[in-house]
Amino acid sequence: MAIWRMATAGPIPLKFGSLDLESRLEDMLVADPSLTGTDLLVVGRQIRTDFAGFIDVVAVDVDGRVHVLELKRDRTPRDAVAQVLDYGAWAKTLSLEDIGALYAENNQGAFDDAFAGKFGTSIPDVFNAAQQLTIVASQLDPASERIIQYLAEDFGVPVNAVFFRHFKDGVAEYLARTWLISPEAQTRAAKAKSSPAIVRPWNGRDFYVVLGTLESGLHRWHSGRKYGFVGAGGGAWYWKPLRNLSPGKRVLAYVGGAGYVGLGEVTGEMVKLRDLTVDLDGQVIQVVDQPEIGPSVRERAMMDDEDMTEYAVPVRWIAQRDPAHAVKEPGLFASQVPCCKLRDARTIDVVYAALAPEEEA
Repeated sequence: MAIWRMATAGPIPLKFGSLDLESRLEDMLVADPSLTGTDLLVVGRQIRTDFAGFIDVVAVDVDGRVHVLELKRDRTPRDAVAQVLDYGAWAKTLSLEDIGALYAENNQGAFDDAFAGKFGTSIPDVFNAAQQLTIVASQLDPASERIIQYLAEDFGVPVNAVFFRHFKDGVAEYLARTWLISPEAQTRAAKAKSSPAIVRPWNGRDFYVVLGTLESGLHRWHSGRKYGFVGAGGGAWYWKPLRNLSPGKRVLAYVGGAGYVGLGEVTGEMVKLRDLTVDLDGQVIQVVDQPEIGPSVRERAMMDDEDMTEYAVPVRWIAQRDPAHAVKEPGLFASQVPCCKLRDARTIDVVYAALAPEEEA
């Protein structure tokens, strides 16, 4: 790695100096982990492992991948690589709860909140399915380079090295970075050989359900709100997840483009929408005949095609809101999937706090 300053007389090489760079790198990486080229949330530094070692920096990225950043310092070539591999074996075992506990030990606030604040999204359901092990150095010996390339390129081990060099040009100072292996190429290889997925735990009760969007119309929310149901149709991909909504389960209703608008408890099994009846003001009515049901939904509901027709699950609404006052803030779970288990504890806490009466929360 070299840098030249362009001058009238021609390129003038800047002087490389190690100074105390490696002793300062840890501070710089914690202050700004994007120096590595990847946007990271730092979990902590000098993290003690179960194998009696201390990892310089542990971090996570937006995909839920755990990063181990280890400075080479004055280790011998083989020691540096062996050390980071040993740390990777430990990092692979970390659950979301483990990372949350480590974050709490090293920072103020909760990991869920920090993740949402950093990346503007909730923690992915599949967490720590892959790791990234990075040796940070100002320079690396040929033996270490050969070992890293052999492991990464031939066996897909997620290990790499990033080099930082310090240059001076009079009073000006520069920090330059380069990688031993292209991060893009390594990411592709790592995903192909990722660890078994660690799926976020589910509380066994809460589901996320989409009831329309601001763009496509609000008839699903308006009808579901008034007559007490959630529904989907137009293909098995849309309605089959509704079969998981057994009595006693809770639903957090979401309107695309608005946010969370309802919190309800399932009161019955899934039925075809055309067969759903409710007691409204002492009179039993067919929901499909009501004016709030959108024309396209009504048309599908009357189809004999079992796959394409509309289905509904009766719900008792605990709390509800107009979309204009929906619960929405950065980092809350949102998906185009019509119905799924809601695993994001922060989203559940925020929506319940905003919608649920204390006796129901």
